[in-house]
Amino acid sequence: MSTVDLLIIGLYLVGMIAIGFFARGQIETMDDFILGGRRFSSFALIGTIMATMVGSGMTMGAVGNAYKYGATGTVFWMYAGFALGLIFFGLLAGKIRETGKRTMAEVISEKFGNSSRLVASIVIILYAISIVAINIAGLRNIIIYVFGEGLTISLPVATAIAAIISIGYTSIGGFFAVVYTDVVQLIIMIIGIFILGPIIGLTQTGGFAPIATAFADAGMSMTNPFVGGVSAGSVGFFLAYFLAVPGDPTMPQRALAAKDYKTARSSFLVTGAMGFYFGIVLLLLGGVMFVLHPGLENAEAALPIFVLNHYPPVLRGITIAGIIAAIMSSFDSFLILATTHLMYDMGHALKQDVNEERLNKAMPVATVVIGLIGLIIALYIQSLFAYLYMVFSIVGAALVPALLAALFFSEKTSKTAVVLSILTGTIVPAGLYLTVGYNVFLGDPVFLGLIASVAVLVVGSMALKDKPEERAASEAK
Repeated sequence: MSTVDLLIIGLYLVGMIAIGFFARGQIETMDDFILGGRRFSSFALIGTIMATMVGSGMTMGAVGNAYKYGATGTVFWMYAGFALGLIFFGLLAGKIRETGKRTMAEVISEKFGNSSRLVASIVIILYAISIVAINIAGLRNIIIYVFGEGLTISLPVATAIAAIISIGYTSIGGFFAVVYTDVVQLIIMIIGIFILGPIIGLTQTGGFAPIATAFADAGMSMTNPFVGGVSAGSVGFFLAYFLAVPGDPTMPQRALAAKDYKTARSSFLVTGAMGFYFGIVLLLLGGVMFVLHPGLENAEAALPIFVLNHYPPVLRGITIAGIIAAIMSSFDSFLILATTHLMYDMGHALKQDVNEERLNKAMPVATVVIGLIGLIIALYIQSLFAYLYMVFSIVGAALVPALLAALFFSEKTSKTAVVLSILTGTIVPAGLYLTVGYNVFLGDPVFLGLIASVAVLVVGSMALKDKPEERAASEAK
């Protein structure tokens, strides 16, 4: 890394803090901290939706998987599911906005009461902290790859410094800071990775043909994800990432933060189209590195190694900043998500008349505490990609059935069944992943988690019907 590259990265990090302080001046109410005052345009929403979802697992992890397996790996299934999930959620945006609420847990609780809000909040907080930890681990890896043996301070200290920058601007500026830092970060990612990456990569390899040949010689394919047929595992991967969008609690937050319905809907449809392109580029970059640097010990290092070794100065600094941006943009969104559900949703679930002004003042402190918890967890994460897939699968099985029931089937759904469904959708896939892994019926725990969650919701609603007065009381709260 040249001095000018390091200067660019340093200026980028300082700029993120500056945006946080600017955003602080825009925060007066709880609505401002959680949703930025519900005033965001399509440009801002597209930036924050895309930047939030494309974090360390979906950039470095995806390129690493493509490096090892080409199109026969999981990148195609992941990004196809992700892109179609965004388009599907765009069609749900109107129903989400009709609720007028602030969070996913609050949307669910409007129909099913405080118990559902409390349980959903706990699942969401654990999920969000997991994603925070994944992205801190991604920052740690970037520090290793960029500075290597030249690092003059310990790795944990360097990781903590990088993480504290994100924690700092998020706690200072709330959701307003998250959105506008995400916009800046997405612009950097698009220029550095998704435009320059294919140009530089194909120039270095001599075009696409050598990449396709290299994978064919290794018994794989760079163009056909259906080599060997479609496995249950591949479908499971697609399903996990498809469900991860409507199941991801940051998505309703962004639909609710839009200035109007048309803005919310169009923003999700556009990001869905962008998702397909992003997946193609990351698949291509994995193939580029397979040709340029065969035999990498750690495939998840492929993207930063590509940038460090094949980009010219200045562009190298911008792109490394872009990789950091991919991590920080996901980090900040899930950090604010965990804070919101801990303070706002759990606060109201446990004490309905809680003072919102006091909650608003406590939000920055809670953000710092949650960020530090994520930092500690990050020290134990080994595989970004595997860990990301597990938590995405869990949140989809746990929350999507409950959310759809709240939006479309609330009159026929029991509030007790919703609570049991969320718990089942969390415990079943998590237990299977941690015990038997993929050695299950249909080849993937996400299937059984989703089937169990829906079954509990349907059967429970038939057996545990709410009394009319209980239903009225729940919806009045």
